[in-house]
Amino acid sequence: MVSADSGVVTPRRAASVVVVRDGTDGVEVLLLRRTAKAAFAPDRFVFPGGSVDDSDQRLPLTGPQQVAGVIDDAFVAGVRETCEEALILLAIDGAGAPASGEHARAVRAALASGASLAEAFDQRALRLDPGSLAFHDRWITPEGAPRRFDTYFYYAASPPGQISEHDQGEAVDSVWVRPAEVLHSEEWTPRLLPPTRYPLSLCEQHAASAAVLAAARAHAVREPVRARLVSDGAGGTAVVVRPGAAPVPLGALPWRELGTNGR
Repeated sequence: MVSADSGVVTPRRAASVVVVRDGTDGVEVLLLRRTAKAAFAPDRFVFPGGSVDDSDQRLPLTGPQQVAGVIDDAFVAGVRETCEEALILLAIDGAGAPASGEHARAVRAALASGASLAEAFDQRALRLDPGSLAFHDRWITPEGAPRRFDTYFYYAASPPGQISEHDQGEAVDSVWVRPAEVLHSEEWTPRLLPPTRYPLSLCEQHAASAAVLAAARAHAVREPVRARLVSDGAGGTAVVVRPGAAPVPLGALPWRELGTNGR
């Protein structure tokens, strides 16, 4: 949607989930490689996630209606997208135990057939666990981009007994990585967007997944990160992701087209 008054694209609400696990050499993070056909961030490695659907508003949380100030539909979208794209189901069964790998496959199949997450959960006596996702921060795509998102970033531990598997649609590959392997690699630099690098940096600072989630909760930031467009000093455009941060060349960002006049 474009505002009739300003001509600026209204950001779509979205969620992104940083899934972590404990590996033999420390914390590992799940990254998905987007298809080269994607309109947004083609062929980049990202965390599971996507836009909020209307149906995401119809699945209540069991427990507090807000988690760290995060609105429910983004939380639900994060759970849904993580199952659809990565076969990781962040939910609990009727006995309060983590959902199984069989649950994850059944829910993904139900979603693929057109069911909502609420319907898929009702059929299998599953429910959301407010503690399964730790909200950390929120990023809004700068004005001027043809596709803008207001994305809530969550952190979650990979449930025991579940094995991740990309969907071969939006995600064409997946890999568990140690943050240091990708953050300090020239090969990985062009494959990561700024909103992907920041969570990896947080994960790199901790030796266990539980510590990552604790840090995400303890240092949660409710004020959104609002990137902005600036001149690169050479007649082009760059993006300042955070106040005080060095400008990022526009070519390093995921949009296919972006006018320098902000339209």
